[in-house]
Amino acid sequence: MLTPDYLLHISEGAEEISSQLHNDIINRIVERVMTRIGRGEDYLLTATDKWQIELLQDAGYLLEDIQREIAVRTRQQEQEIAAAMEEAGVRAIDYDDSVYRAAGLSPTPLTESPAMIRIIQRNYEATLGEWNNFTRTTASAAQKSFINSCDRAYQMAMNGTISYTQAVKEAVNEIIQIGATVTYPTGHTDTIETATLRAVRTGIAQATGQIQTARMEEMDWDIVLVSAHLGARSGDGGQNPTNHLWWQGKFYSRTGRTPHLPLFAETTGYGTVTGLCGANCRHSFGPGDGVNNPYDIDSINKENNAKAEQIQQRQRTLERRIRKTKSEVMGLKTAVDSAQDENLKFALDVEYQRKAALLAKQNQTYNDFCAENNLKRLADRLQIARWDRHQAAAARGATQRYNK
Repeated sequence: MLTPDYLLHISEGAEEISSQLHNDIINRIVERVMTRIGRGEDYLLTATDKWQIELLQDAGYLLEDIQREIAVRTRQQEQEIAAAMEEAGVRAIDYDDSVYRAAGLSPTPLTESPAMIRIIQRNYEATLGEWNNFTRTTASAAQKSFINSCDRAYQMAMNGTISYTQAVKEAVNEIIQIGATVTYPTGHTDTIETATLRAVRTGIAQATGQIQTARMEEMDWDIVLVSAHLGARSGDGGQNPTNHLWWQGKFYSRTGRTPHLPLFAETTGYGTVTGLCGANCRHSFGPGDGVNNPYDIDSINKENNAKAEQIQQRQRTLERRIRKTKSEVMGLKTAVDSAQDENLKFALDVEYQRKAALLAKQNQTYNDFCAENNLKRLADRLQIARWDRHQAAAARGATQRYNK
């Protein structure tokens, strides 16, 4: 069995790699945009045919750059996801096997079980395959974003709709706000970090769940104990698998051999997207004896859980806002440093100062919220790739200039 806190943090390594890719893609697009339209109004307003040819050439170079970056990050993800799955599998089985051994059984070590190793390998390949699928959509979306932003700026400046400086500012802002996105077959989009976190956490939960189920079958064990945590999602509030609060922290019968206990899979929705070990679920399970339950579910009542759920959701929302604004600040800094037209550089620097001031305000709001609700400030959740002391100092300086 894995703890909810362990499942909360297990995907952070993969998320960090995705964050690096996200920011690299944004910076590459911004740099390419500034090369194409950041040299001044005279350079931008070239003949349409020449403009379109050069734009498509730049788009091709950009796609090649992003594909190379994705290849590098994919090699990193291969190692990270494999290590995370192996660690989670070993940890989950170690806990479960201690219960079996205490009952006088002799489980085979995980490393000596080809069937269980195949389960880990299968889930690893599925999770990495999902990463490969959505990074392909990310590359094409980034190229499309570059073309659309540059074309829009060109057309508006050519037509005199807005000034050259405003057109470039809008192009840069559009890119940094959209970021590096993933498009699912349904058409839904997410940031690449969010998609990676969900895919890896879910993949690990499913892999360990399948290993633990296989071990229970091997040991012919019937009683299952499901973990519990404050702030569990409540779904539609009914007595069904979407309501994790309702089924968490209880004993179940895996096969139905223990008639006084509810059926495990049917009650918890194990194996479904919305149930136990489904998308983004932090619950785990393991062998139980039907008597000794370490989870005090009476203290996790509906009112307390709802309050904790709301607070956790608010904290995650504030953290996502800070991470997004940091990424935007970095993108604007790249634009300022790359601008060759002095008027444009000044206008972009003003925007950079404004965004840095917003970041300072968001940080203060987050700190106040954590203090008011007695929450630990999760500094690691606020970090993004390439955000170092230099970036932080530059942002503080921009904030001071903006507030003068």
